Amino acid sequence: MTEPVPPFSSHSPTADWSEPRADGDPRLPGEDLKEVGSGSPPSPPPGQSRPWHLIARVAAAWALAFGGAIALQPVLPELPRAAALFLSATMVIGLSFAWVSAFSGLALHRTTYLALGAVGLVLVMVTARPLAGRTTAIERVAAVTASGVLWTTAQAGLPQADGVIVTRNEIYASVSDFLDECFPESPLRIFLLCLAQLLLASGIGLWIGDGIDEKGHLIPIALVATLADAWSVAQGATALIIRSAQIHFFLLRFPLLSGGSTALPFLIGLTDFLFFGIYFQAAIRFDLGLRKNVLLLGAGFLLTVGAALLFGAGLPVLPCISVLFVLGNLRELHLERKDVRTIVLFLAAIGLAFWVFSRLAHHFH
Repeated sequence: MTEPVPPFSSHSPTADWSEPRADGDPRLPGEDLKEVGSGSPPSPPPGQSRPWHLIARVAAAWALAFGGAIALQPVLPELPRAAALFLSATMVIGLSFAWVSAFSGLALHRTTYLALGAVGLVLVMVTARPLAGRTTAIERVAAVTASGVLWTTAQAGLPQADGVIVTRNEIYASVSDFLDECFPESPLRIFLLCLAQLLLASGIGLWIGDGIDEKGHLIPIALVATLADAWSVAQGATALIIRSAQIHFFLLRFPLLSGGSTALPFLIGLTDFLFFGIYFQAAIRFDLGLRKNVLLLGAGFLLTVGAALLFGAGLPVLPCISVLFVLGNLRELHLERKDVRTIVLFLAAIGLAFWVFSRLAHHFH
């Protein structure tokens, strides 16, 4: 993975740190320009430009990996689906980590990261809408066609036996597959959507990570991420999304690394990489050890993907990466007593909100 360029230092290359300031001010040169911890990185030193070439390299790596996987699918050995999905997910994780790392290495102002996230959001909406519309149209046509079996059975006065339902489902699947082949998706659009989703995730994630004032605040952030993701899966919100056409807006796709297939399955959610950006930027901001934390977060992603494939069930990524991140940095993450009280009240409010949303969801369902 491309190593991130450390944030630019505010130290002037010509400053003599052994000499006090002439005005007697004990602050270091440049500290009077901004408050420490404001999350606004200084400009690069004179003669040193921001490493924009890293973005170009990562985008090229994405294009090469994505296009190469599609081109090689006919000649790749045919693997078990679980193994192929794990390899594809691993590729997405590595490339996405490199993407966030490259954007973090630019050491942009927080507002710029927020603006990049907003641009990414617009691009996701524009790029994903045609894909979602195509899925919706196919589902509607297949549903109308398959419903003809139920209508015919009802008109004939026959009971709605299990065999009728099975026939209806088979017709639905056949029509869906036929239309899917007749109106194939654009791999280029899917690739561009991946980059747009990562721009959204990295922009917002780095913006949040750069605005964390104290290391201890990472604990409540991790707790909220864990609770929110677990609640989403437990209450079925995630299941509703992944079974609808809206899945195109939330999950990244990548070619299946297996022969005899042309599939581009949905793999990992963009919010997972958004929180990776938060933890990644926090590791840099508070000097928690970048390599250690990238390994911890990578292990969290891979453990979740492996467990999901092993048990054949969708599992949330955020609990695993959040727990590993907090445990790996526990010695550095200290909380004051007043902070503990605030966190308890905040978590109680979050829990109440989750409970209310759950009740409303079941009521309207």
